[in-house]
Amino acid sequence: MSDPRVTFSVIVPTVGRRSLRGTLASIAAQIEPGDEILVACNRDGDFGNSARQTMVERARGTHLLFIDDDDQFAVGAFSAMRDFARNNPGRVGIFRMRTLSGRVLWEEPVLRRGNVSTQMFCVPNIPGKLGSWTTSEMLTSPRGRRYDIADFVFIRDTVALQGEAIFEERIVAHNRGDRRVVVRSLQRVRRVVVTFALHPLRTLTKLGQRVRSAA
Repeated sequence: MSDPRVTFSVIVPTVGRRSLRGTLASIAAQIEPGDEILVACNRDGDFGNSARQTMVERARGTHLLFIDDDDQFAVGAFSAMRDFARNNPGRVGIFRMRTLSGRVLWEEPVLRRGNVSTQMFCVPNIPGKLGSWTTSEMLTSPRGRRYDIADFVFIRDTVALQGEAIFEERIVAHNRGDRRVVVRSLQRVRRVVVTFALHPLRTLTKLGQRVRSAA
């Protein structure tokens, strides 16, 4: 019988937004022994893609989760994703998220551009069967605005390597949620394993102070 133990590597690129404090609090409130949080400072101007790729290559968890520094995981998100991972070994899960405007993605259970986002993925960490965050694509809107679709490229290529994704109804992430909820949840944390890849050291120290002050 295979080992049902599921561990998460939670990948967080940051440009130093103040909202990172709430992001980390929403993670810390839900992690379990064996999970890890990887945070990397994004200074490459590539929407955090190179930072994500570096962290993916370092990740030790059985599954990869992704969140941006201006988003938060919903209460109970990790429990739902952990249950999914146990019940669907080796399968990619695509959950749902609520945007700041109130829009909910996915709108239909279809893997297409604009219908999925980084915060929704629960990906088995299988070396050699993961898409790349640095093989990105840029699109131009009818109004001339250029935007990055690295999240779609990553999950599209990962699904091609690992098999068809399973779409789940549960909303697991949102933009700038209620900070009071996640701060109170910190009291329930049993153990935190944090791996920071922030440079310079001053930035790391400052972020550590912010996380501690949220407790």
